[in-house]
Amino acid sequence: MYATAAIPGCERTRLRFASFDERDFMKAVLRSAAALMSGAAAIAPLAGQAQPVPSQPPAAPAQPPPEPAEAPPPTQFLDTDGNPLPPDVQRELEEQLRERSPPAPNSENGRTTEPLPTAPARAGDGEMLVTGQRPRGSVVGDTAPERTFSPLDIGAYGAGNVAELIQALGPQVTSNRGGTESRPVTLLNGRRVSSFTEIAEIPAEAIERMEVFPEELALRYGYRADQKVVNIVTFERFRSQHGQVGYIMPTDGGHGTASLQANYFAIRRDTRFDFGAAYSRSASLLESDRELAQPGGALDAGRFRTLLPATERLTFNGVVSGTVLDGVSSTLSGRVELNTLEGLLGRDANGLLAQQTDIWSSRLGTTSHGRMGNWLWTFAGNYDRLSTEVSTDVVGANGRRDQARSVYAYVNASLLLSGPVLRLPAGPVSASILGSAELRDFSGTMLRDGVERQVERSRDSGALQLNLDVPIARRRGRGIAWLGNLSANGFLEVEQLSDFGTLRTFGYGLNWSPVDAINIIASVAAEETAPLLEQLAAPLIVTPNVRTFDFTRREVADVTQLFGGNPTLRADDRRSYRFGVTARPLAATDLTLSIDYVATRIDDPIVPFPIVTPTIEAAFPERFTRGSDGRLLQIDGRSLNFEESRQERLRWGVNFVRPLGAVEPWMRSAPARTFSNEAEARAAVPRGTMVAMVQPNSAMARRFENMASRLYVSLYHTWRLRDEVVVRQDLPALDLLNGAALDLRGGRPRHEIELQAGVFKAGLGGRLTLNWQSGTTISNPGGAGDLTFSELAIVNLNMFMNLADRFGGADPPRWLRGARATLGVTNLFNARPEVRDQTGSTPLSYQPAYLDPLGRLLSLSVRMAF
Repeated sequence: MYATAAIPGCERTRLRFASFDERDFMKAVLRSAAALMSGAAAIAPLAGQAQPVPSQPPAAPAQPPPEPAEAPPPTQFLDTDGNPLPPDVQRELEEQLRERSPPAPNSENGRTTEPLPTAPARAGDGEMLVTGQRPRGSVVGDTAPERTFSPLDIGAYGAGNVAELIQALGPQVTSNRGGTESRPVTLLNGRRVSSFTEIAEIPAEAIERMEVFPEELALRYGYRADQKVVNIVTFERFRSQHGQVGYIMPTDGGHGTASLQANYFAIRRDTRFDFGAAYSRSASLLESDRELAQPGGALDAGRFRTLLPATERLTFNGVVSGTVLDGVSSTLSGRVELNTLEGLLGRDANGLLAQQTDIWSSRLGTTSHGRMGNWLWTFAGNYDRLSTEVSTDVVGANGRRDQARSVYAYVNASLLLSGPVLRLPAGPVSASILGSAELRDFSGTMLRDGVERQVERSRDSGALQLNLDVPIARRRGRGIAWLGNLSANGFLEVEQLSDFGTLRTFGYGLNWSPVDAINIIASVAAEETAPLLEQLAAPLIVTPNVRTFDFTRREVADVTQLFGGNPTLRADDRRSYRFGVTARPLAATDLTLSIDYVATRIDDPIVPFPIVTPTIEAAFPERFTRGSDGRLLQIDGRSLNFEESRQERLRWGVNFVRPLGAVEPWMRSAPARTFSNEAEARAAVPRGTMVAMVQPNSAMARRFENMASRLYVSLYHTWRLRDEVVVRQDLPALDLLNGAALDLRGGRPRHEIELQAGVFKAGLGGRLTLNWQSGTTISNPGGAGDLTFSELAIVNLNMFMNLADRFGGADPPRWLRGARATLGVTNLFNARPEVRDQTGSTPLSYQPAYLDPLGRLLSLSVRMAF
């Protein structure tokens, strides 16, 4: 096994320290500067690596002692703003300069060694100018990351690519803002990407580091501040070819899923290639497979109804990136996906009733990045097309089918400019300006009862967004430095829509770090959002025999349900308030504590149609059709606007990471990589990187094994303090935490806990996750007593083995390199929600298999490198 360690800060003799807060990086730069100024080699060796001993020059003739010289003035180190560096750093650098003396030139047999770099020029009497560069791939601005993951941290999760890694991290990259998207904003090497699909297939082994930032950073990149920001920084050189096969099977039987995927990825500085394909197929799951009780005691009715449809999915994707003009890098990405779903809806006198859905989606995206003076610019463009066709058998129509077909097309282009506006004593005021234009088109065709109807709707929009970050105080600056790092930010977005007029979004906030270990964020945001075009214009789909629990009559009914667009939807108006604190109390320990409070009020919220309670039926009587005997026959389930909603949430979390075994402090964050042979290592790493061979079972191997090992624990607790909705202005608010409900889950759980713990060492890894939520209640629906939903705890277990580490020896065969076997158990204890009425019975539509059809899942996958 070969290991590498980067040489920090050795690219230039004159190092200039940029004004940002990464103190550990600053110290590393200064150590390198001291080594360079003294003529010593600035190498960060691996544990167990012998230090090179310089050759001793031949004895020189005795020289008369030099004349005593006047002592030079004391050396003072300044940052780029001309401010003195912190006293502890000053002392450390001065001590290193005193301890190191330049060695004599080495000359043997007429050959001389490579000239040593000269000492930097002084900035003035008694002053030295120290310069350096921020880490490659850093984000815009000086926002500190909440979490940083090294390659060794990432390897401990056993993820195959970026998409799997984001999913494995779970709550660590999930926002508490309650936005519409659960996935975070993703950047690649500090830059915007055209879409998440552009980077989803990047192998996890290609990641040099991954940083998680608070939502406020999204504003600098032209996004709204309701999602975390994840910055993926890849190695400058990497190449891999992977294939993976997998199978997922419920232990209760049915709906087995087989998958196959292949990926080629290569990167060399700004040039990147990524090509992949994936295929998966799942069998259908019938109600009879779960032995569900049927209305009226019809024992065989479950054979004609699917809980989950049969699915088939095929995907192709490709990315090409490189430098097309001097200083301009561009990326072109594409993706095509085909999905087919087939399900049964029961039977009538003529036979089985079925529904088939075919979905074709395609995406073409491009980005370009460059610099104009001190300003960075990014252009992004996308074209998306989504085509959906649904065919549904009609009850009593002897084989006739209703059909609904829709085509959604989306084109957008945006230009982002980021740079300094002016300089204040605490630093530069930076601005981000985003201009964008979008074209959306939606067309649908409905064939119902032999009559064809067409619907078309389009939307053109243009938007301008401005974000300003103003530094107020700087810990190492002039003036009110005693405040620490304090900055304010504000943003404004104006969007003009062809069908909804002008919408405005604005907000402001403070970011304060009184000491290195604490960061505090407070923000306010107001946002107006128009409904999606699909929510307005999707074609009407009529689905028969949808099993529904009628709370008014306390019975199960198979009803006809309408789905589609609602052209009367209004734009919603959201106000959110956030206060968050992140702390790292122990400097030598990777321990992060966080607490986050968010309050949100939404006027005219857009919601999917809720469950059939007497309150909802009273508020929207036109949505329900009943027979003369009172039985529920039809529901119009299209989306609608409520009057108002209010939420308050408190979320706190703890993250702890440490190696397993003794590791020297400098090794804990070393940017180390491992390779199977020296040639592979030399081809992958840049100049200035040390490569060392690690013999199996040697002392170095054991120390490196400890450095690469990980124990990690992540715990998050969400406490909902308030969750209310006003359905209609003349009706009282529904308290979703105390008896009201809008969906089958029975209100909102007041408490949720997400726990994740994992270990990794010597190629073996395991991760255990626990997701727990408190119980809920639907209070006396229909006047027949409460429905009680039990608390629920889902435990998942994932284990993996890197085969080359376990069985490959010092030089594993090529087919074994990068091979990984993974075994997973989802819902280890097969827990499902339990619902009871006042008699202790479970209503038919609340049987556990309806709420969770799959239960415990076993998964096995094998990933191979070629």
